[in-house]
Amino acid sequence: MAGLKDVAAMARVSVSTVSRILNEDPSLSVTEDTKERVRLAAETLNYAKKPSTTAAHPHKKLTLSLIMFCSKDHEYEDEYFMSIRRGIETECRLSRVAIASVIRGGEVTARLKEVKNIDGVIVVGHVSPSIIDQISAIQPLIIFVDESPNSAVFDSVTSNFFYATVELIDHFLAQGHQTIGFIGGDEYVHSPTPDRDMNVIANAEKLRFVHYKQKLESLGLYDEKYVAIGEWSSNAGYQLMKSMIAKGDLPTAMIIASDPLALGAIRALHESALTVPGDMAVASYNDIELAEYFSPSLTSAKIHSDQMGKSAVKLFKERCEGREIPAKVIHPCRIQYRESSVMTPSAKQTAVQ
Repeated sequence: MAGLKDVAAMARVSVSTVSRILNEDPSLSVTEDTKERVRLAAETLNYAKKPSTTAAHPHKKLTLSLIMFCSKDHEYEDEYFMSIRRGIETECRLSRVAIASVIRGGEVTARLKEVKNIDGVIVVGHVSPSIIDQISAIQPLIIFVDESPNSAVFDSVTSNFFYATVELIDHFLAQGHQTIGFIGGDEYVHSPTPDRDMNVIANAEKLRFVHYKQKLESLGLYDEKYVAIGEWSSNAGYQLMKSMIAKGDLPTAMIIASDPLALGAIRALHESALTVPGDMAVASYNDIELAEYFSPSLTSAKIHSDQMGKSAVKLFKERCEGREIPAKVIHPCRIQYRESSVMTPSAKQTAVQ
């Protein structure tokens, strides 16, 4: 016998919307076309309406699954993803939304049935098109965070890394820097290989690097010898910087893709008797609490990752309440300028020679 989920899948709307339409909820605001599409799907599937539904009780608690496309180690190492998750959990508590399950990327195929009989899914991180197809085939309501795979179909929440990166580069250029390097981490996506934890390196060009490269290429200043890509840990930042130091010919400024990476890189510079910002000015992203108290204090682009998580839950609720048009929320970044990027007069003279 067909259920609400089957009707929702055929009509390409949320389960809550189907329920409220079939129960003629007067507070629901959707087009007549949507109502007709739902009724036609119900008729086609011979759906038998049950007496007790979410639409009959519009304040009934909604339920979602959270799919995290980052490993547990990555989440704990980098506050960015942990903060997104905290924002989701906080807003769910405030909005009476239950998180039915937390699924790691590599578990999606095995646990796909868990996303069927709920109201929707929030996906955090980069996900391959094949996995999106698998999820959307049984759960049409998907909200993406940190990724916007198809803004004509899905809701998404991202940050404006472009302007943050351009502002950091302009900050360095204004001080006379002509050699600006980049240290970043690989992008993780779901791996079909069962003997791996959950991830495989698929693309090193995350948005922070893409915007860095585009900006410097437009100025004729991009040089790949000043770029190092590895993992996202502090140890990776340390090792990548040590390797660059060993090769010699360092840039005078460095943009680093996360604060943990930056802290490791600065330690490597200090161990080699190189000063920050005297020998190398440094700026990064995330603006974690430690950034302000590190020595030197770290210039960093504040990413409102907790608010990204909260926005995702709000979009989810709007969809459940009948909104049909996909929405994309782009949060701004704010640069916190601190000691690590403020050049001394001697360093500035070296940079412009």
